[in-house]
Amino acid sequence: MTTSCTPLRLGENDMDQEIATPKFLSPGTAREIVSLVLGMCFDTIMEPQFKRKQCHITILVPDRDGNPHMLCEYSLNEELWEWSYRLIARSKAKQLWEDRNDGGTDIVPHLLFNGDTPYWGGVKRQGIVVACSGVQPWFDKMISGIIADMLIAMAYEAWDKSKDKKDDVCFIGESE
Repeated sequence: MTTSCTPLRLGENDMDQEIATPKFLSPGTAREIVSLVLGMCFDTIMEPQFKRKQCHITILVPDRDGNPHMLCEYSLNEELWEWSYRLIARSKAKQLWEDRNDGGTDIVPHLLFNGDTPYWGGVKRQGIVVACSGVQPWFDKMISGIIADMLIAMAYEAWDKSKDKKDDVCFIGESE
């Protein structure tokens, strides 16, 4: 199992912010959620439903300018991969981000470009894109959806318990 969760650094002219991602979504939280969800799926009675216990997860969030930023990537049993699930998950995420895949239960052929993956299995929810690759596409989508919903819930929980909310600030970060 390998993870890659490195926050993007901004330049000096970006209000001295170190991380360009939303305040209440951290790479560490994303990594913990992905690990929990994969354990929940692969280490339970659901395991026999999957054609393999291997996958890659890509999570995109908007940066300060609304561009896609990779919040976290997570690989499970990469040493056993027959295919590049990382590249497939990244392509799924890019297609979802650009609204060229509606997150449904099939691809959108009229919006496929050279270099796109023809596979589906991810979600775009409230500005967060999660794409999974490695198992059947309906399970890729299910895993992605659970991760996205947990990210949204945990970000809301962090906000709800934050000093910013408690202090009733007009701008996030004022109370720091």
